[in-house]
Amino acid sequence: MAAQIIGPYQKIIWSTGDLSAGLIGGGNQWIEKSDDFALLYEFLDSDSLDPGVYLTGDDIAEEWATLSTPSAMAFRSRFMNHLLLNGDHRAWGEQISPVVHSGLAGSQPVFDPPSSPVGPDTMVVQGACPGMQDFDVLGATGASTAEMAYHGSQDAAVLAQATANAAGSTARVVLSGFSFGNIRDDRPRFPTDRQRHFRDMVLWFENEIPEPIGIDPIVFENRLDDAYPNPFNPATTIRYSIMVRGHVSLRVYNVAGQLVRTLVDEVQVPVESGFASEWHGLNNVGQPVSSGVYFYKLTTSGFTQTKKMVLLK
Repeated sequence: MAAQIIGPYQKIIWSTGDLSAGLIGGGNQWIEKSDDFALLYEFLDSDSLDPGVYLTGDDIAEEWATLSTPSAMAFRSRFMNHLLLNGDHRAWGEQISPVVHSGLAGSQPVFDPPSSPVGPDTMVVQGACPGMQDFDVLGATGASTAEMAYHGSQDAAVLAQATANAAGSTARVVLSGFSFGNIRDDRPRFPTDRQRHFRDMVLWFENEIPEPIGIDPIVFENRLDDAYPNPFNPATTIRYSIMVRGHVSLRVYNVAGQLVRTLVDEVQVPVESGFASEWHGLNNVGQPVSSGVYFYKLTTSGFTQTKKMVLLK
């Protein structure tokens, strides 16, 4: 089995979802007799190409704490030092579906820190309802570091550890107190929180994420263009673009600041061509408005801009 893994693979994702037993075999469990910990240990210690293991599941650390087999203890001592503070995040005082965040003091960091242009990683871990998912509350110790914590606290939800191995490279392990499948967005944006979380971890595992070949990457931006034509009669077109998925409003106001017409009021997803909306000089009840100066205002996630246009009759 080791020969099938060591060499052909450099990274392993070990996902156990919401299962509570038989998650990583220690060699003497009645559910899982295979010695998975011994195999993972050999993989991390023998590979010369920076091996990595991502352990993700609602109860991996909780079951691990009950295993006294030599392989389970050796893996914990060498490659993933950690404490289990509680096997149920709710009993620890956490919310059923907690928000977790990165940017902890002393982190590697594996995930986006607060200094990142997009800010720290934040996401919801979906706990469904009482009696279903319960997540492990972890503690960093030894060489491990806390990389994500539950909503505003220092209670670790994700740990990471980098260890020099016998093959002269660096073995990296991430231990998550919750299943990757339970990650949900805490706000509308692109990429999604699940994609962003996995991307950051892949990069920390020393993998490259190449740019697409043959095309230029699409860069979205928040932008409100000048209305055209301007001045206008009877209609003008307002073009704009948005950076991330979110609620968008485009409204027309008169010089007194009164709302005249709502042109856009919906959730939109960025598109390469941007958006265009026409105003035909009508108010919200379909009546023509008088000549004069009007203002159009675009509001979307983290962006607001207002410009002027003139209706001539």
